[in-house]
Amino acid sequence: MTLKPGSDPRRDGILMRVDGRRVGWSEWGDPRGPAALLLHRNPGSRLLDPDPAATAAVRLITVDRPGYGRTDPFDDPTFAAVAADVGAVADELHLDDVAVIGWSGGGMFALETAAFLDERVRSLSLACTPAPDDEIPWMPDDFRPLVASIVADPSAALAPVTEACSFYADNPESMVDSDPSDADAEVRAVPAVREALTAMMREGARQGAIGMASDVVAGCRGDLPSLDKLRIPVHLWYGEADWIGPEHGRWYADRIEGSQLNLVAGAGHLLPLVKWNAILTEATTS
Repeated sequence: MTLKPGSDPRRDGILMRVDGRRVGWSEWGDPRGPAALLLHRNPGSRLLDPDPAATAAVRLITVDRPGYGRTDPFDDPTFAAVAADVGAVADELHLDDVAVIGWSGGGMFALETAAFLDERVRSLSLACTPAPDDEIPWMPDDFRPLVASIVADPSAALAPVTEACSFYADNPESMVDSDPSDADAEVRAVPAVREALTAMMREGARQGAIGMASDVVAGCRGDLPSLDKLRIPVHLWYGEADWIGPEHGRWYADRIEGSQLNLVAGAGHLLPLVKWNAILTEATTS
């Protein structure tokens, strides 16, 4: 398998928000190409280009969510706060007619970001994005009591959720092997893939586990963006060998009018690394 993800962006920057918070972003590919925004998985960071050969045809921007990498956390994590961060980066970099792509947990934030950027969005792509847990259960059982506490008081839940995610801060490299399918094990067996995933995970844990915890809190508040208001092309990418399987893609397909569901045989949760050219092409030519 010939795969060589990238960890060295063409540009790496920090945006200062008006509230004094920092937002880390990276730029990859051709600055004159069509624009795409990739929202990373949970956990993860901005430091991953799934396939530089494919990205060479576009201008790809990746952004650390709050608590990951170089982006300062929020005391009260929400989808809307992340979308505002990404929107500020889009303003700073003059991104218009942009394809928004979300991988795994990043897809939930991509939904909010697409709504926030509105007419500036060309298309939305969700890759391996889980449906809400109360619709299709996928959360680990030991997290379920914490989910109840998040719904009751999200701000107060952030500290105990961060403690529960401390395994990531203690050993970020362990998350490289977190996807359980044989298909993902085959992809990780490529040395360049393991190296790139390790770099992404280490950067994601730069501030400890607060980024992972912030994603969990934002995602468990029960305020998933409205799906019936999307008026742009929506592409759904799911691997048939993924633990977040096709049933999650079908859940979104049933609720997003006109969306296109792509099921990839033999692919797992690392699907963006093996299908990045197809994902980008569909996203930027819609």
